[in-house]
Amino acid sequence: MGAEETVVVGAGVVGASVAHHLTALGHDRVTVVDARDRGTLPGSTGLAPGFVGQLSATPELAVLAKDSVATYRALSAAADNPAFWQVGCPEVATTEARLAQAHDDVEHGRGLGIEAEVLDAAATAALAPALVDGERALGGLHIPSDGAADPVALTEALVAAAERAGARFRRRTPVRALEWDRGRVVGVRSGADGDDLLRAGRVVLATGIWGPVPAADAGVRLPMVEVQHLYLFTAERPELDDTPIDAPLVRYPDHAVYTRRHGRRYGLGSYAHTPLPLEPTARLEGAERPFRATDFGSVIAEALALVPAFRKAPLRRRLNGVFALTPDELPLVGPVPAAPGLWCAVAGWLTHAGGVGRHLAHLLLDAGRPLVDPDRLAPSRFAHWSDRKVRETALGHYRGIYDAH
Repeated sequence: MGAEETVVVGAGVVGASVAHHLTALGHDRVTVVDARDRGTLPGSTGLAPGFVGQLSATPELAVLAKDSVATYRALSAAADNPAFWQVGCPEVATTEARLAQAHDDVEHGRGLGIEAEVLDAAATAALAPALVDGERALGGLHIPSDGAADPVALTEALVAAAERAGARFRRRTPVRALEWDRGRVVGVRSGADGDDLLRAGRVVLATGIWGPVPAADAGVRLPMVEVQHLYLFTAERPELDDTPIDAPLVRYPDHAVYTRRHGRRYGLGSYAHTPLPLEPTARLEGAERPFRATDFGSVIAEALALVPAFRKAPLRRRLNGVFALTPDELPLVGPVPAAPGLWCAVAGWLTHAGGVGRHLAHLLLDAGRPLVDPDRLAPSRFAHWSDRKVRETALGHYRGIYDAH
């Protein structure tokens, strides 16, 4: 099996991670096809805020995120320009209940192999004074090993590592259809008329928010929902320089808000708004949608009032991005039973992409134990659910994914 060609569809951070981990295991017959030019990331990868947090209420996500941190650290150490900074992350408690939860989270983290500590209000604010109001904070949970990534630089580092190990990347190669032979997927067709056939023993869909489209063409339903998400940037600030990030990322669990530095700007995201789903469509050109303030209600004003740096700084970019959400908040990773030869690595975040790539590579090559129980990530695990139940359950978790991730 290891000698068969593997075609990965999609060169975002997940597809690049799959290629990297396959080649790291010695499988150099890997071709990654993508419709875009190198460095063009129109999907969720290109809009990701770069938060890499490991502690999760879902153990599988914690395992994937821990492995991602290890992968990103190794890549950054070997690169001329780092793509990942292990700056840590405080979770600010603004209620007594959250502060009590922080102590429980320390024990939970210890069980997952993630060190954390509870800080008082002054120490929490001192970690990132521009992002934490010491008068509102009661304390915080601090996870020093969390970090921030540059999505574009990180993806390029994964691509470069895979290429050095023998993987091939074919750009400007949109996949028109999956190729079938006797009930099995045996490759992909590209080209203007689908006349360019690339044969493979395994085809991996790492197509992010576009995943349901090629899957549906194969008669496979991927149980995921595309949702829109709010992210804001300040104008460039005179007190900041081009340093990508030099202070921890900050999360406000009580308010479903997270915030960080992006060089000369600050960024802020919120999950506190009503879920805004989209229908999967091949016509979706990218993960950024038109921004309409009315979609987010009072969330913007509340978030800006929470974070010191945003209270007086003018806003510049207002981003409405799209990502994929599943009914149990876990990505869809593994073989597709209804389509032998087809594999999936979709609905995963940059936070977990390194671990997803390693997990799938181990499954594909039968090379040692996968990172987590394969059944927990299996794309078919909701096969008996109705479309309505998948959608409603996934959207019901929208705000909750803040804690799970």
